[in-house]
Amino acid sequence: MRTYSFGVETVPAALADDLIVGSVHDGRNYRIMLARVVWEEIIETRFLAGENDWEGHSAAELDSGYIIGGAVEGVATPDGGEGWKAYVARLDESLNVLWERKIDVRENGAAYSVLPAEEGLFIAGETGRPGDKGFFLGRLSLEGELLWLRDFGHWEDVVHGTSSI
Repeated sequence: MRTYSFGVETVPAALADDLIVGSVHDGRNYRIMLARVVWEEIIETRFLAGENDWEGHSAAELDSGYIIGGAVEGVATPDGGEGWKAYVARLDESLNVLWERKIDVRENGAAYSVLPAEEGLFIAGETGRPGDKGFFLGRLSLEGELLWLRDFGHWEDVVHGTSSI
């Protein structure tokens, strides 16, 4: 078995078919890691980054690519951080970003679940900060248009997970 590391900290978070999504700390910031695997070998890696920290949390396979979810443009701290925007992106089969959405949900959001559905996809995640945490649900078209989003407000003990079809 091989061990891989792409920075000070490498955290795989989700798997969709042959794609691992996670976060890598490069010594300065977190960035989203995309790693294509065949059995135990990583055959391709890509990283998504921008302003501040970016983290990858979820992934789902589509007929022609992938949907990933996470959190971007925030600052990671031991209590969860601040300034995060929920992140959803559609990737083609070559891991190129076709579109991305950064969704500001109550000043601190992360998309922990992405679920393809008929004619679109559902997203779910966390909002707020300690003492005012909550969760949200939303629906996007396969072209990335936000169709609806609902913040369910304060709920301190939310546990997020992912589901696949």
